[in-house]
Amino acid sequence: MKNQATKPAPYASLAKEGQLQELISGLFWLRLPLPFELDHVNCWLLKDAADDWSIVDSGFNYGDTLAHWENILAGKNLKDIFITHFHPDHFGLAGWLAEKTGASVTMTAGEEQMVRSLMDGDRLEELYRPYYIEAGLDPALLETMVKRRLLYKKVVSTPPEKIRNLSLGGKVTLGGKDWLLTGGGGHSPEHACLYNAQDKILIAGDIVLPTITPNISFFPGNLPGHDPVQNYFDTLDRIARDVPDDVVVLPSHGDPFTGLHARIAEIKDHHERRLQKIREICTEPKTALEATRALFSHRELGPHDMFFAIGETLAHLVHDEKRGRIEKTGKNGIFYYKNRA
Repeated sequence: MKNQATKPAPYASLAKEGQLQELISGLFWLRLPLPFELDHVNCWLLKDAADDWSIVDSGFNYGDTLAHWENILAGKNLKDIFITHFHPDHFGLAGWLAEKTGASVTMTAGEEQMVRSLMDGDRLEELYRPYYIEAGLDPALLETMVKRRLLYKKVVSTPPEKIRNLSLGGKVTLGGKDWLLTGGGGHSPEHACLYNAQDKILIAGDIVLPTITPNISFFPGNLPGHDPVQNYFDTLDRIARDVPDDVVVLPSHGDPFTGLHARIAEIKDHHERRLQKIREICTEPKTALEATRALFSHRELGPHDMFFAIGETLAHLVHDEKRGRIEKTGKNGIFYYKNRA
């Protein structure tokens, strides 16, 4: 979505790939490459008075990122690895970094549980095959999507045996600074953002991005009643309560920015308009796949894009179904969705 609300941060000059850029004393920006359309992820490094280092997020498990970390960490004592959420561009090298340096890995329990579940290929087959059948996928596309889900354990390094869990609402000390854990669900089960009140900084992960909106998907395996769109709205509301508007936001994609509360309002409006669009698409019964192709008709969807597009479409269908705006019916093992208006 085109950005309207945010403004560049005072130190928002573009970080060079693989090089540390100090933003304020002891806080560094590291931009790492990604091997797909979303071509970078931002990681954050913090140094304390004892010259011990902490990192927030690890990057994707592939050669270019490994080489950058080898250079960055030379001569440094890495003490802590904090992971905002389970996605491979954030968790991908956590295990490798922990094994290499002896640093401890910290994330919320909900995110660790997701990591562990995605390492179980048999369980994923059981969950995702019926999920895609119900969405109306033909056999060839179904097989492509199931294989896509099974890729997770191939694009992350082996997870550490022990991961320390912290809870949202709690605090953590990184780089000699105290950080409040805020955030929540929607984009992932228990995404953690980090807020430092003294320096007025929010490390936002993927929850609040400056020019795009994070993927909000409905996937199988959650408890009955799971509503990712509502979870995301609740997460944005929690951040708006926990974090004042005058912070500098450090996002995982894009550049640092200001204007947090206006950006949150803009993102929520984007999803309300998406809900309206899907209701317009479903004036006649549609499968999730049919609705996905109509919603994203402006672009060609390859396997990577289709995986997220189906999940996002279903999340919005589920949200409106729970509010009585969309009716879901089943026929021959496939679900159809129709606007009740």
